[in-house]
Amino acid sequence: MYGYYDPPFSVEQEGISISVERTGDRWTYRRKSGKDEVEKLILGDRKRIIINPVEPLNTPKEITPNLLIEFEKTLLLAGGEKKQIFLTFPVEIGIFIQEAGNKSPQLVDVLSLARQKFTLYGEVSNGVVCKHWKSRLYSVFPLLNPLQEGIMELTLRNASSDWASISKAVFSAYGMKLYYDGDVFMKARMDILNRNTAETGFEMQPISGESKGYLVKDQKIRKEAFGVYGLRKLGFVPLKFYMGWGF
Repeated sequence: MYGYYDPPFSVEQEGISISVERTGDRWTYRRKSGKDEVEKLILGDRKRIIINPVEPLNTPKEITPNLLIEFEKTLLLAGGEKKQIFLTFPVEIGIFIQEAGNKSPQLVDVLSLARQKFTLYGEVSNGVVCKHWKSRLYSVFPLLNPLQEGIMELTLRNASSDWASISKAVFSAYGMKLYYDGDVFMKARMDILNRNTAETGFEMQPISGESKGYLVKDQKIRKEAFGVYGLRKLGFVPLKFYMGWGF
């Protein structure tokens, strides 16, 4: 389903149907997903539709830019150690419209097949609301449904001299960069600063050449996805998340 489409077109997968059809002098965008239906009118020609994964923080509405991933099992990391694991995260599907020659697309629609749950990170009085997701820990790249779940390669660094007990990680959507081609992928890091604090962020290594993509260990090149938060970002926003209430 992910990719670039020139109207008219129709695509259907996993109970989702998306189409753009001409009706008179305009185009009609339609999307059905379960009981949810969306219809919008598009004026003008020379436009294409882009369907790609976006940051998992836009549905059912924009409540928070922060994603908390709870580990299915607590992880112990020795002081001074650096290890790499794989996690899953919920995927949302963004539909964009782009004019010919214009590299800044406009968001048309966003949906998700993943469950929706929110939680509070920190204290009740001044904590942070987060989108919640529970993930298994993987030592190798897992095979998932790319319309529902993505894969995060997380590098853990324990900068302290003590053992770290890690059961969750919180990430900011403003730093996320997703890549896709048969799967959905992003690369992140988590630096353990001391017994109770850590900092998370994302690592981006674009490949050389005109086409956008991402080169990972398996030599697979993935396309760079247009993000909702990346397109809207104005002024200074934190690309990292400081975890001050433990992990």
